[in-house]
Amino acid sequence: MLAIKIVDDIIKIQIGDNMNVKLFRLTSGEEIMSRFEVKETTTILKDPAALIPMGQGKLGLYPWLPYANSKNGVEVPNTYIAFSVEPVEELKQQYDAGLNKGIVTPPKSIEAPTGLKLTT
Repeated sequence: MLAIKIVDDIIKIQIGDNMNVKLFRLTSGEEIMSRFEVKETTTILKDPAALIPMGQGKLGLYPWLPYANSKNGVEVPNTYIAFSVEPVEELKQQYDAGLNKGIVTPPKSIEAPTGLKLTT
C-alpha cells in the first residue's frame, strides 16, 4: 500500500502498515504508539497502545482505551497532539508482536558459534 498525503504543504509518503507507526505525545502527556491516518483536522489512531514506564529503564505497552469499541480507530483532534516521532525498531517490533500479532524479525542474522556448522 502506498499513500501520499499533503499536510501543511509537506508531502508525506507512507508505504505499508509497518511504515505507518509513530509515537504520539498528546497534550494530556500520554504517549501513544499507533498506526495512524491523518485527516484535515483529526488523526485516526488505529490499534493504539499507551507507553508506561516500568522502572529500571523499561517500558510497557498496553492497549489504549481497551474498554472502548475502537475497531475503526480512535479519532483525535490534531490540536490534542503535541508531536509525533518515529519509534526505535525494537519498540516497533514489540508493538507488532504484542498488540497486533505481527511477524517479529530478529534484528541480527543468526551465526553458528565457533567450531559449529549450521546445516539446513
